[in-house]
Parts: sequence; C-alpha cells; structure tokens
Amino acid sequence: MTNILHKLALLLCLLAITASAFAGSEAEYKKLSKAYTLNADGSQEFRYNMELTLFTHTAMNGTYGESFIVYNPQYQELKINSSYTKQKDGNIVKTPDNAFVEVLPRTAADAPAYNHLKEMVVVHTGLELGATIYLDYTLTSKPGYLPELDIYNELLQTSPVKEYTISLSAPESKPLSYTLQYNNAKPAVTTANGMKTVTWKLQNLPASSRDPFVSAANGNVPFLTATTYASNGDALKALYAQFTPASDVQLTAIAENLTEGKKNDTEKLQAILKHVTENLGYSRLSLPDAGYKIRSASDVIYSAYGTEAEKTNLLNGLLNAAGIKAETAASYSVNAEPASCGLNAIKELVVIANADGKQYIMSPSSNKMAAAGSNNLTPVISLTKGTPVTISTPSTDLTYKVTLSVSPEKADAKVDATIGNAYLPYYGAYLSTYAGADKEAKESKTGNGTTISYTASQPLKANNGYVMVSLPDAPVSLAHSYYCNMNSSRKENLLLPCKANERYTYTVQVPEGMKLATPEAVKTIENAAGKVVISVKQNGNNAEVERSLLLNKQLYTPAEFGNLRTLLTEWGNQSGKTLLLSIN
Repeated sequence: MTNILHKLALLLCLLAITASAFAGSEAEYKKLSKAYTLNADGSQEFRYNMELTLFTHTAMNGTYGESFIVYNPQYQELKINSSYTKQKDGNIVKTPDNAFVEVLPRTAADAPAYNHLKEMVVVHTGLELGATIYLDYTLTSKPGYLPELDIYNELLQTSPVKEYTISLSAPESKPLSYTLQYNNAKPAVTTANGMKTVTWKLQNLPASSRDPFVSAANGNVPFLTATTYASNGDALKALYAQFTPASDVQLTAIAENLTEGKKNDTEKLQAILKHVTENLGYSRLSLPDAGYKIRSASDVIYSAYGTEAEKTNLLNGLLNAAGIKAETAASYSVNAEPASCGLNAIKELVVIANADGKQYIMSPSSNKMAAAGSNNLTPVISLTKGTPVTISTPSTDLTYKVTLSVSPEKADAKVDATIGNAYLPYYGAYLSTYAGADKEAKESKTGNGTTISYTASQPLKANNGYVMVSLPDAPVSLAHSYYCNMNSSRKENLLLPCKANERYTYTVQVPEGMKLATPEAVKTIENAAGKVVISVKQNGNNAEVERSLLLNKQLYTPAEFGNLRTLLTEWGNQSGKTLLLSIN
C-alpha cells in the first residue's frame, strides 16, 4: 500500500511538472523575423519568416492551423518562399498547392470598391504535437503604392518567441525615425550600397497577456513604430490631401438639405452626424490594407458605404460646408516619439467641432463620444496643423438622489439622476436607458450633464417574513462592469473607462408593520487608489443609505492594482445594492 501511495505521489509530481512546463503557452516561436525595405525607386518589400513549434491540440487544430496574408494583387506581388511542417520525428511535410487558398478579406466583404483585395490563407498540413511550422514569404509593393515605410508593431505574440529579428532598410537619403519602447534591445545600424539598415535582435519574449483590457496605449506593452516620413505632420498632411474640400458643390448641397429647418448649430451637427453614421454603411477595412488611400466623398455618397477614413472625410466636409468649424484629428495607438509615427500607428480618426459652446469629439460610426475623448494617454494630432488638439474631457460624474416608498407588495421610487456628459450620446433618445418604462420622465440640461427625473416601481415578494429592495443606480455604473470581477493580480497597466466619481443617496420610507433588517453600518475603504463608502442608517421611520465611489485616476499600474481591486470588488458587491426589510 505504501509503495502504491509513493508511486501515486510520484505520478502526480510528474503531471504537475508537465503541466507547469506547458501551461503558459500553446506553442513557441523558435524564430520570428520581419524585414521591411524601402527601395530607391519607391517600391517596398516585406519579408516574413517564422518557425513555430506546437505544444497543444488547440494550437494545432485552431490557433495556428492557418496563416493569413492580406494584399492587393493590383499593386503587390506575394511570393511564398517556403512553407512546410517538420514533424517530431524529423519528417518533412511540404504544404501542397491546394493548401494555398485565396479568399476575399472579411473586412472587404461589404465594400465592392475593395473586392479586388486578396487574403492568402496558408493551411498548414502535417501538424502534430511537437511539430514545427516553417513559413517564409515576401510581399513586394510597386513604386508609389505605399507612400513611405510606415510601421507599427506590437512585439509580443500569442506565444513566446525565443528569437525575434526586426530590420528596417531605406535609402540613406531618406529620414528613418523609429521608437522601440518597453524593451531594452539596442539596434545595430549599418550602411551599404546607399542603403541604411537598422536591425534589432530580441530574445526570449514572453507571450502576450491574456488578461482583459490590455493595450499598448496603457504603457508597458513593447512596441515598435518607424517611418520614413519627414515628420509626423507630413504623414498626416499626406492623408488629408485626399480629403474633399468643404467648398465642394455636392457637399454644400447635401449639407444644406440635411440642415434645412434646423434652429442652431447643435441641431445641424446632430443631423449631419446621424446621416453619416446611420445612412452610410461602415467598412472595417483598415487604412494600411487600403494602401493608405481613400475614395472621394462623392464616391462614398453614391456607394452608401465607406471605411473609417472615408466616412471621416465626409463628416468633416459636411460639417464645414454647413458652417460648423470642424477639424479631423488622428488618435494614436501609443505614446511614441512623434517623428516615428506615420499613419499605421493611428488608432482612430475623429472629427472635433464646437457647436453652441460645446465641444464634440465624433467618430463617423457612432452617436457617442469617440474613445479619444476619454483617453489622454496617447496624442491626438490635427491632420491639417500637425499639432496636438486640445480636448476638453467631459464630466463622468454620476449623482443619484432617490426616494423609495415601500409596502409589502412593491417599492415605488422617485429618482433624480444627474448623468455626466461623457455618458450621453450626441443625438438620439437615451431617456429609456436611464428612466426605463417611465414615459413621463423629464430632463434638464446643466453645463456638465443632464438631470433625469423619473419614477420606477419594483414588485416585492416576501420570503420568510422578509423582502429585498433593490436600490436603483446608473446602468453605466462601474458596479455593472467586469472591472468589479477581475483576478487578484495583474502584470499590465489597467486603463479604466473614466476617472469614476459616483454618488447615490437613498431615502427609504418604511411603513408601519415593516422595519429595517439590514444592519446599520458605515463601511469606508480608503487607500491610494480612491475611496468607497457604503452607509446604512435608521432615521425615524426612514432608512437612509449612501453609496459613493471616488477613484483618484484612470490608469493603474500592477503595483497599484491591488488597492483598486479592493475598491471595485466592494463596489460591485450585490449586498451593497440591496436593502433587507422585515415584515412584522
């Protein structure tokens, strides 16, 4: 019996060792190489090479079973230099011809103007546990198709990389600016035959994080930006040069039609934004996949769809044609040296305008404020001026004053909810989002938000002489988000949607025959991340409840995460959002 127990213990130890060895990754890149070359005639070459060893069935059958290469056959030539699998016993399985499948990129599926684009799907064959995939290809672009060398790479892959080589080559006469951030590797710089080459050799990179809300914009995620544009401003001007001027006759006519009968600039802006977002389809094709080209506003109007850049062009043009001063700006994915950021590093294009004293930060595909309006970590640069745009961050405060009249059968609430402007759409109905089914809800606007007054009723059901009353709160409260249910530790920075400031005050009128059963208490948690207060008190026949959350900032490092999690876990606790009453 003792021997059996010893053998069982040994087996469990071996299983634990095996699990720890492979738990962290499904596969491993033995080698990964990316080489970017801008030739003197304006043509470009991109060479990609990988050696990827598979460890799990998920990697083999799902994650890495195929490779995808998007290109434009009208201006680019794809050459597969080699593609094969080396099995664990050394057997070589070459990728057969029928495993190279050309399809239409999904992002171009609803965009006929881009249906000439191709996506090469390389189906890797001969896969098994321990097999290594080898893929080497070159993508050559004709002169003039890609305006400059323009690179944005997040360096971490979905699996660890033992050796990662990145090289940039350009004529010596061209400026070559680059930023490698959050990695200490130093580049080797060489010149030969009129070409300058910059090479990084990175070693033992970990897999990218699987934690939620990880972004290079938050910092501490390694990335590379590089470009041969003379400056960041020149890159943006090259894009803006394709925009349709507001003086265009067609734009003027459409703007006049859309704004006819509108009383002020706010109504005009809302009408134009609604037209662009709702009446024109949205193509998810990225700016790089479109070759950094956009179609004219006229083409977008007649085709009734556009990419983000194309719809931005139209929105900007219509607003200016209507007499509303607007400018387009680029919000970047990372905070890098500006000179190293071309067009590839742009996260989103936004249109910024002022109407009747209020600033609007608009996306051409949404009626809500663009993400750039709440994120001050990365630059937002004007396409025309090449300088940072000043964004007035709107209020994210939430303040509720609630009176609850309770009986054994129901609880009737009268609510005055003040919602910060950051949560409100630029056009369209939103009262039902906050006021529910109350058709008599009223709103009054303030400088920083809107106060919505409404009533609501909830049925109560007694259980063993008790009823549970839910305390109304904002549907956009952090209490309803995943942020209140995160793991206990984190390795990356966390950027919250806003710098939260929520306050709820409840007066619960308890009738004769019922009494407060929730214990009276004042719970305060205050630390370096912020403060949470939850208070329950009896005041005569009333129960008074206060709930408040105040966070000191929007970005938290891993070292600060524990304090933040303590606050948010308490804030999201359901027991703090209900009140228990007993029935005599």
